[in-house]
Amino acid sequence: MLTYASVIVTFNRKASVREALLRQFNQTVQAQKIIVVDNASTDGTHEYIEDILHSHAEQVKYLRLDENLGGSGGFYYGMKEALNEHTDLIGISDDDASYDKDYFEKIIKAAENNPKDMAFCGAMYDHEEMTAETAGTAKHLLSDNTLKFQWATKDEYLNGDFYVDNWSFVGPVFRSKLVEQIGLPNKDFFIWFDDSEYAVRMHQLGYKYHVVVDAHINLNSDVKADQVPLWKKYYGFRNEIYTIKKYGKNKIVSNTYPFYMLLRKYASVYLKNSEFKGRRSKALKIFTKAFNDGMSNKLGKSIDPANKGKY
Repeated sequence: MLTYASVIVTFNRKASVREALLRQFNQTVQAQKIIVVDNASTDGTHEYIEDILHSHAEQVKYLRLDENLGGSGGFYYGMKEALNEHTDLIGISDDDASYDKDYFEKIIKAAENNPKDMAFCGAMYDHEEMTAETAGTAKHLLSDNTLKFQWATKDEYLNGDFYVDNWSFVGPVFRSKLVEQIGLPNKDFFIWFDDSEYAVRMHQLGYKYHVVVDAHINLNSDVKADQVPLWKKYYGFRNEIYTIKKYGKNKIVSNTYPFYMLLRKYASVYLKNSEFKGRRSKALKIFTKAFNDGMSNKLGKSIDPANKGKY
């Protein structure tokens, strides 16, 4: 049977990462190594899971970063460490992904039955329900120039496994040799759109995600659009622009399309009353900064969540 390492990235969610570890131990096929990447948490994460680290010392590796490098940095260092385990597969997730106990068993079976497929994912549910949003975690690439993606629909999950171009970094499983070929996630993204940039790299080499529809992940999220901090929107927009400029095939299109995107962002600030009410001025500054930084290839942790008052 194929072996796998599982990477869990966490920051200041000690209860969530503890639950994630317990769910991992409950898998019908156990990981050869579980790598917990702690993004310099300040909530006592290490102490909260210290008993687990001690009792499962052979299986669990705890990697604490010197500073919060975001999900992108966490996945970068976690996958880098996972490659040292020389497993066949590497799975990654944040600490709030709840796998069904046979998730990795079903992914491994699909990988063994489809040796040419290089990346796998399951079906996402929210509070045990598949919604249009969770179905859309899987995406099809519509354009090699603008790198726009279209959500998969719930109907696509009804007829067995299928293929998509993009999947969130919540439960994807890669063959280690794919990671060795295309590299690690871009750690300088900090958060958001790192999964899409990785998918574009896969696409350019002819790879897709194999969606294993009976392998289920449950993401219990209650965050609404008007609750998303503006600093997160900054990173998402900046990183998307950077990716389009770098990978878009038609350079005339990929260098001009971001201007259209910025205009749409400005329009949304004024038209989406619930999402930007009371923070329109800051939103305009955020999107302008994201546009300028993306166009000038300025990456890294430009806005520190710990000192985000300005935005």
